[in-house]
Amino acid sequence: MGKNKLIILTLITVPLLVNMQLLAGQRSARKNILQESFLKKQFCLRGGLGLFSANGAVGDYVAGANDFPVTPAYQSPAFGFGFAVFTSRHFAVGLDIRYGLSTSVDLRDPSDGETIPADTPKNLTAVFSLYKYFDFSERLGLYVSIGGGLENLMVEEKEYVSNLGNKIIIAAPEKALSPLAAGGIGLQAMLSRSLGIALDVQGAYILRKAAQILVSPSLGLVLKF
Repeated sequence: MGKNKLIILTLITVPLLVNMQLLAGQRSARKNILQESFLKKQFCLRGGLGLFSANGAVGDYVAGANDFPVTPAYQSPAFGFGFAVFTSRHFAVGLDIRYGLSTSVDLRDPSDGETIPADTPKNLTAVFSLYKYFDFSERLGLYVSIGGGLENLMVEEKEYVSNLGNKIIIAAPEKALSPLAAGGIGLQAMLSRSLGIALDVQGAYILRKAAQILVSPSLGLVLKF
């Protein structure tokens, strides 16, 4: 009787153990598939603002050569796009292009208080970045970026009339292209496997003759494929 019980116990236990092992293997396989089946390319279409820090100083004033030495801080609409390729689920390399529109600022001659309403230059930035993603959940994550690139100021020599009635010519910058260093942080929420939205802030240190800081908050539509 004892031998029969042992046989029955063996017949019950062995299939149970085999079944548990198979289930564990299936769970592991599903986990590996999820880890390996990420979409490797991402396109982001975004719109936002370009927030420029003040540029220049009153001490830079030179009569007849630099009569309006300070460009005050200003903001202008900006839009652009980004393209990234994921080397793994949490690392990507990408190119970010942003185009900033023009706005108007008041420039002041510190010697006599003369002012002119001048148009700020349109600008185009291109930044090559490395991205690191951190998952909060399956569809929500934080990312940070670091990179470098170029800024192009799109401005020509212009003539303005000051508050004193004088005609003032503002020359174009000597160099339109300037290198920059950039970093950013953002929050990305996927509405489906391939469609989502991203809210991010990119900061850039532009190495012009007088360095300037550009902060660009934006909201973007994300497409993965």
